[in-house]
Amino acid sequence: MELTSLDVASVRNLSQLHIEPSAGINVIYGDNGAGKTSLLEAISILATGKSFRSGRIETIISSGSDELLVRALLNNDERNEPVALGISRSKEKTKVRVDGLDIKRLSELASNLPCIAISARNHELIEGGPGERRSFIDWITFHVEQSYIDITKRYRNALQQRNAAIRSGAGTSLITSWDKELVTAGEQITNHRQVVIREFISYFEKLTSNFPVELKPQFVYRQGWSENLSLQDALTQSLDHSRRLGTTTAGPHRADIKIRLSQHEARYVNSRGQQKLLAVLMKLVQIELFKSHRGQTPILLFDDPPSELDLQAQKFVFSFLKKSGVQVFLTSVDDVSEEIQNVSTRFHVERGVFKKVLY
Repeated sequence: MELTSLDVASVRNLSQLHIEPSAGINVIYGDNGAGKTSLLEAISILATGKSFRSGRIETIISSGSDELLVRALLNNDERNEPVALGISRSKEKTKVRVDGLDIKRLSELASNLPCIAISARNHELIEGGPGERRSFIDWITFHVEQSYIDITKRYRNALQQRNAAIRSGAGTSLITSWDKELVTAGEQITNHRQVVIREFISYFEKLTSNFPVELKPQFVYRQGWSENLSLQDALTQSLDHSRRLGTTTAGPHRADIKIRLSQHEARYVNSRGQQKLLAVLMKLVQIELFKSHRGQTPILLFDDPPSELDLQAQKFVFSFLKKSGVQVFLTSVDDVSEEIQNVSTRFHVERGVFKKVLY
């Protein structure tokens, strides 16, 4: 899977941009504030409807513009013809088009343009709240299990209705009337996640078996309620507690992945470098899992590897990227090391203007 053409308008300091990236590693380098990360943000918006850096769209739209626009052509191995994707976003509305047709669900973008981002916020996967790690495993599950998005929608709807009944002070019968749908969808979510996590652990061990530094984290999935109870029993037993808190306190929406390093929970490990490295390796496993199930690769956005990894780790990661066949958009203040210069297409950025560097 690869972007063959990309047009960006009014994304931060990128007023108008057209590039034709290569299928492999695309290096974007230049001074801080030149517009390197803005390009990655634009691709992220096209893939998910939002930036991996900021959730507030008004901070991303260029000063003096009312809306941003991102369009691209995508070669997808599952389709015989290129896919045309486009998104425009203003403070008030979002418009999405796929092959010229208006699309209402942002998930259509995600399914057409699977995208993984590695950035300065990457350590939040380790030290952030459980939602960060649920999102991580759900991204994989969404892309390998076609029914997953509909299951999660059913679960969210039942959960919202049950929580609304709890907050309104409704009687037990009304609150528990949502339990059947919550249990059915919740158990399916949990089953799918557990399958993916087992695969994830296996792939992580394979990936790191040749890593130059010993790194043997433990990943343990906590499903969101007692392992000794069915979800229905957990909902019943926690009802009084849920009423006091005003929300349902048992279910997969409370799940987490506990990550331990050297007998300590990884989020409390003092070394930010270890956290960053572990998070990057977890993202590489995401790529491998997607590849094994879909027979193609997602797009990788990698913001400033030197700030995330030491030289030894960079060498390992770059070696992986060269072999994986994944299309990469990689930013750096300086030009990249010789190790990937000969396999990359390079763009120099200055004040929002991109120039392809010829060898």
